[in-house]
Amino acid sequence: MTAPAAPDLAADRSAFRLVLGLAAGITVLRLAALAVGGLPLYLDEAQYWFWAQTPAFGYFSKPPLIAWAIGATTAVCGDGAACVKAASPLAYGVATIFAYLLGRNLFGVRAGVLAALGFATLPGVTFSGLIISTDSLLLLFWTAALWAFERGLAAGARRYWLWLGVFLGLGLLAKYAMIYFAAPALIVAALQPKGRRPWGGLALAGAVGLLILSPNLIWNALSGFETFRHTAANASVGAKIGNIGGVVSFLGDQLAILGPAAALALMAVFWRPRRLFADPGLRMLAWFSLPVLALLIVQAFLSRAHGNWAAVAFPALIVLIMGALDGFGMRRLGRAVLAVDGAILAVMLVGVAWGGVPFMTLAAKTDPFRWVRGWDRLAAAVEAKRAGEAPRAVIVTDRGATAELIYHLRDSDALVRRWSEDQDNPADQFAMVLDLDDARGCDTVVVSRAATLPAALAAEFSAVEGPEKVEMRPYPDPKGTYYLFIGRNFGNGAPAAQGCRSITRTGRKL
Repeated sequence: MTAPAAPDLAADRSAFRLVLGLAAGITVLRLAALAVGGLPLYLDEAQYWFWAQTPAFGYFSKPPLIAWAIGATTAVCGDGAACVKAASPLAYGVATIFAYLLGRNLFGVRAGVLAALGFATLPGVTFSGLIISTDSLLLLFWTAALWAFERGLAAGARRYWLWLGVFLGLGLLAKYAMIYFAAPALIVAALQPKGRRPWGGLALAGAVGLLILSPNLIWNALSGFETFRHTAANASVGAKIGNIGGVVSFLGDQLAILGPAAALALMAVFWRPRRLFADPGLRMLAWFSLPVLALLIVQAFLSRAHGNWAAVAFPALIVLIMGALDGFGMRRLGRAVLAVDGAILAVMLVGVAWGGVPFMTLAAKTDPFRWVRGWDRLAAAVEAKRAGEAPRAVIVTDRGATAELIYHLRDSDALVRRWSEDQDNPADQFAMVLDLDDARGCDTVVVSRAATLPAALAAEFSAVEGPEKVEMRPYPDPKGTYYLFIGRNFGNGAPAAQGCRSITRTGRKL
């Protein structure tokens, strides 16, 4: 490959309008599928919605940007599931434009369009664009940071390093995995010719990024570094050394994110590595993708690694694949990648709009929406037991059901609280900010996965009735089975703190 010629301005404008239209069109299709299909919230999404009800500079397990994004979209169109998820399709729409700009700058206009299409239809992005998670916001700012970094290297202008700092800071506010950007950036900078190493620009970007992150750092310091401790516990390096099964599972997840056609294209591109690494643009993209994957394979071997932990490798990787296919004359393979990934996108959008898989009998092993199905049914059962002349509080023994019940009972006066074995060491945001003492003196609906209550919780009541078994899903599924109990007089004689009703519609302690 050779360095791209200066782009023809008319061709560039035409290509940019095409990419803008494609990004907008795919975004609208995602939003429409969510609105038509009414895809419910997964438990993590319901938890993030809860966070958004109380804007802050940090939360128990994540930085604050996801809560701010949900707060912004729900302020516009309400608390429906599609609106809660809306920031994700929007983020990927903008990221697609940065993928075009990066590919165009490195390989030319045609390769830029292919990179944009490759990113927009990447199977991992197709799935992630239909849920609200920290990954969608992270990948937006990671892709934008790649563009700013490449422009900083190529042009040396201070404004690009300032933009890099802004994107780094916002990415860190989305997810701390943005810190991975530092290592390849330093390596690529060190490999530049002497006299062109951008240490000053990187220092400026780092300072701006830390400035943007600083409110979250202060929040963590005031909260006992809760988010940092949770993140470290999640990694748990060395907990299961020699986890071969975890490595295989992690690699399978990466194949699913990349898609079968792009995986074959990647092998074709790497068939001649000397040819690949001779191109400076491809080398840069390799540094921003392959080491991340290698690091997390090691992490999976030493302990565990969830598939999405390597998500930041894929913006650079898909631009590398599409740029190399175009530059190496393998354009037919590039078209095949886009065709296969476009078909996957279409099938998934139809499935979400349909609310299932046509012609397939729903069962625990065949239902792609298993993990979001049935929470409304559980909420209705809880509300039926809770409501009456003397409303009962609700105490839940697991994080997922707490998140879903707070969301589904948001328009009632339900006082929902989270019980855990160790109240002094909260296991999630609910246990950290919702005061269980608000339910003292109340008769209570207790929601549990187990058919018997933990002894410590049962001892808090003067009497316990039940359980009543609730099957959330329209097919047998042990993960969809809950048990409802009636606990009398929580706290054994303690006076009712709030009259057993919610302080606010979300049951928050303000």
